[in-house]
Parts: sequence; structure tokens; C-alpha cells
Amino acid sequence: MISVAVCDDHGLIRSGIRRILEATSEFELVAAVATGDALMSALPNLRPDLLVLDIRLADVSGLDLLEKIAAVAPQTRVVVLSMHGAKGYVEKARALGARGYITKECLDEDLMSVLRAVIADEGFVSFRAAAPTASGAAQRRSADIDALSSRELEVLRLIAAGLTTGEVAEQLTVSPRTVESHRASIQRKLQVRTRAELARIALDEGLLD
Repeated sequence: MISVAVCDDHGLIRSGIRRILEATSEFELVAAVATGDALMSALPNLRPDLLVLDIRLADVSGLDLLEKIAAVAPQTRVVVLSMHGAKGYVEKARALGARGYITKECLDEDLMSVLRAVIADEGFVSFRAAAPTASGAAQRRSADIDALSSRELEVLRLIAAGLTTGEVAEQLTVSPRTVESHRASIQRKLQVRTRAELARIALDEGLLD
């Protein structure tokens, strides 16, 4: 039987994945944890075949855990789970070693397909909800957003959601100066100047809930 661990800070998501897996005879859920710390404590002993990892945990970004997971459990294949289907997030996950990516909108319908494809070693697998048709300007920017780091993507999302510099700093546990540095880098890479332009890009790329 194929062992699966889940790391998501929403109890409903963990319960939903448990329900999906228990309906099959091929997968066994061996752990369901809510934080990155709990996951990294459990992984060395569990070493599951598959890990479904939320991209946004309460204590850390799932993207920031991917290299650590590979170091302690190199045989574990990671499927990133996210509210966001933005190309920037998908490509970052792939570059950092994830084997699959699925948005929560697709969870019930496609989770089993993703897990089967990943365990069959069919290459990187991505299941995401269709994005709205972008304007020509947004399409030209889509390649630029892939240049953003995982932390810059998170800062962009929070700024676009209307948080102040201080609120972003508090949520990410960094200094306001660090947030301003990230914002300057984001604006330089995306070639924009205003918060409104950042919000429009975030909306077009599916970064907002």
C-alpha cells in the first residue's frame, strides 16, 4: 500500500483528504499534521511515499520546506496543494523539487489522479482551475512573475490584498524594511510603480483568494 502524509493547517482539508484516501484500497494515510514544524519532526520516522503539502501554512511557506523535505526524506514525492493556480507558484514548486501541484478547487475530483500520476513517475503533474482570460498586458507580464521568489510572491499577494507594510511585516515575521526591500524588488522585476498595478497583476495571476 502507498503511504501518504498530509500537511495542511485547515482541519477541513485534512479531513477531506482522509475521506478521499480511505475510499481507496491503494493509499494509506499515515499522518495528517497542521504545521511545518510538526511535519519536519514526523518525516524522518515516517518517510511516506507521498506528501500532500499546503503552500501556505501558519508557521512557514510550504515552498520553503521543499528542499528540507528532500534532505530528510529524499524518497518522498511531494504534491503541493494551494488555493492559487498562478503560474508563478506552480513553476516555483516545480523548480524546488515538487512532483505535482493541485489547487483546492480541484481537490475532490483530481487528487487521486495526481497521486497516481506522481507515484507512476509520469513527470511533473499540475491540476489547477482554469484562470480568467488575461488582457494583453497581463499576458506580457506572465513571464515576468516567474522571476519572483516564493517570498516575493507572498509579499505581492499580501500587498495586493490591501495590507499595509507594517501588517505584511507582522504576518511574515520580518521587519518593515525587509518588506519594503521585497516590494522594491517586485516592482523592479514587474516594471510597475503603483500598488494598484501590483493588485491588478496579482488578480490576473490568480494570487488573490
